[in-house]
Amino acid sequence: MYLYIINYAKAQPDLTLMAINTFRKDSTERINPIIRALAVRTMGCIGIEQMVEYLLGPLQSALNDEDAYVRKTAVMCVAKVYDINPERVEEAGLLKNLADMLLDGNGMVVSNAVVAITEISHKKGKFVTLTPKLIHQLLNALPECAEWGRVYILDFLSENTLCHEAEITL
Repeated sequence: MYLYIINYAKAQPDLTLMAINTFRKDSTERINPIIRALAVRTMGCIGIEQMVEYLLGPLQSALNDEDAYVRKTAVMCVAKVYDINPERVEEAGLLKNLADMLLDGNGMVVSNAVVAITEISHKKGKFVTLTPKLIHQLLNALPECAEWGRVYILDFLSENTLCHEAEITL
């Protein structure tokens, strides 16, 4: 159903906005984290400018969710929303929230945060400074990540270490 709505939204954006209350309600579903994650992901994937205002609150909540699956979905959603409206993402403080997710205790959340930060950095420029604590956190996340996540983390470390090598002391 969610995939149908995402695809249908491109053809009928006004009708899609009528479903927003359902997504917002699903994003607060307390029993099933998959429903919360799907609701946030769907709102982020719709790609309609008007959706951004309705998505910011649920997205902030999802970034602080107790379930790692919801958090990892939310960090990727930040990058999608940034593509739609970078100014609102910055005003809402989501870039800082995204950078804070690099210190999450779950490796999959950390690797998704690295992916989202990398995507946004290609448009905005670098906005995360590596510190010894952050480097340590990223290296500790490697065993928990899928292979693609490890590649992104290692690329992120190599690109940012070269740019900031004078600032980093281990």
